[in-house]
Amino acid sequence: MVKVHPIGRLWQIGACILGVSCGSTPPASAPSSAGAAAGQNATEHRDAAPLSVRPAAASSAPGESSGQTGEVSSTGKANATSAQASVERAPPPPIPPRTAVLHIGDSFTLAGFAQALKPRMKALGVRYEVKAEQSSYTVTWAPKMELLVANTQPDLVIISLGANEVANTDPPAHGPAIRRLVQSIGKRPCVWVAPPLWRKDTGIIDVIRENSAPCRFFDSDSLVKGPIPRQSDKIHPNEEGGALWAEAFWQWLETERARAGEVDAAGVSAGGASGEGRSPWALRAGPVEEHRARPVSGGSAAVGRL
Repeated sequence: MVKVHPIGRLWQIGACILGVSCGSTPPASAPSSAGAAAGQNATEHRDAAPLSVRPAAASSAPGESSGQTGEVSSTGKANATSAQASVERAPPPPIPPRTAVLHIGDSFTLAGFAQALKPRMKALGVRYEVKAEQSSYTVTWAPKMELLVANTQPDLVIISLGANEVANTDPPAHGPAIRRLVQSIGKRPCVWVAPPLWRKDTGIIDVIRENSAPCRFFDSDSLVKGPIPRQSDKIHPNEEGGALWAEAFWQWLETERARAGEVDAAGVSAGGASGEGRSPWALRAGPVEEHRARPVSGGSAAVGRL
């Protein structure tokens, strides 16, 4: 009579219960309704970065068939898909009526850009105040920004400055004015919209990049697809060009609006279904490189610089 080791018998009993060596097949895992809904949400919000999930390797036990291994692998893939869908971003909170948006800038602001944004703001019930001056600069706006913000009490500030400084001989000297502008806004959501360049600049775009935090930075040259149609001066966008510019900015703005639970650019996190406790226009924290100078490689200047 052959003796069966107690440990071997325990393994057989455990394996039989699990359905590994007794001929039964484990039931397939059906995706949950929450997973299906999250999957649909993933399709609706294409701005979220995909998450790479590696399924756990199936353990190899005596008596496990190759067919069962395949089933484990399929289940692992389903779980990975569900995990990816679960981290997709929720929709941004709705913009309630009667919020205020302050938009300051130079002549580029009125070159079709603000005109194309106005109907979008109106549709949301926004009080959209545009303060634009021709031949104005960061240094001329800095002293009056604090009073302007106090009088407007904006929920979002948009700054469109820099076009008149692309040929400046000392761009770093404008850094203090840029910082003063941003400091005057406080912790309100803000975004600095760089001008779409028509020539190489001498460095003002990088100076704005490096000094405009915690405002977000919208790099028009990188984020507007295709060339921008210009007026007869070959400098200012025409109506079509301004509309193209505004469309790219609006899509970016919707993508970058902070969702509930996300830390915003000012370092504030709000919970709840609508992110209570902060402006509905709050923008999520941007990537670190957003406020770094454009890279220069091989001894040649970066695009947009002399």
